Amino acid sequence: MRTKYKQWAVDYLTEHPEIVIQKINLDEDFYKGKKIYIEIGSGKGGFLISEASKHPDIVYIGIERVKTVAGIFAKKAQELGLINLKVAPLDVEVTFSSLPTNSIDELYLNFSDPWPKARHEKRRLTYKSKLDEYYRILKKGGLLKFKTDNDSLYEYSSKESMPNSKFKILLDEENYIFDAANDSMSEYEKKFRELGHHIHRIILEK
Repeated sequence: MRTKYKQWAVDYLTEHPEIVIQKINLDEDFYKGKKIYIEIGSGKGGFLISEASKHPDIVYIGIERVKTVAGIFAKKAQELGLINLKVAPLDVEVTFSSLPTNSIDELYLNFSDPWPKARHEKRRLTYKSKLDEYYRILKKGGLLKFKTDNDSLYEYSSKESMPNSKFKILLDEENYIFDAANDSMSEYEKKFRELGHHIHRIILEK
């Protein structure tokens, strides 16, 4: 369900530059010497906030282009005092085109919009050209971690786009049993599991 527009959340994005970034500049001291993990389409931040809390030595960046949602995410992270997390209310394609090759350690795609119509295939976050860009920015040995409850997007990704990419498929689980010790749940995953949906997971390596 689409989040209702909230002016306070949009205003929060400009009022808190300590956590909200308008571009990813890896030359800044904040990133130097740190592993960098990025989530594409972070929603209200449940997954990334949990991960950043568990791993304070890793830098996390959440990209969320819907400004109201990004503002809600930023406020939650700020109130928790997470100093290893940044929120980027940006378009992922523009943002990634400016990132250096071999610069990111892990990427997350959690419950992305499935864009089910054939004419919208190029908008899917697992479309071949997007996978090529993820491959470019990831370091050698870097991981792309994908989760979805959508059967069609899973079939498309696991049978069509990913096997024909440059990535090596490390893991393909049609019914992923949540591993709390090594993973976190987004708001969407919690909701879908409560509804009894199977969660699909694929892990790719550069």
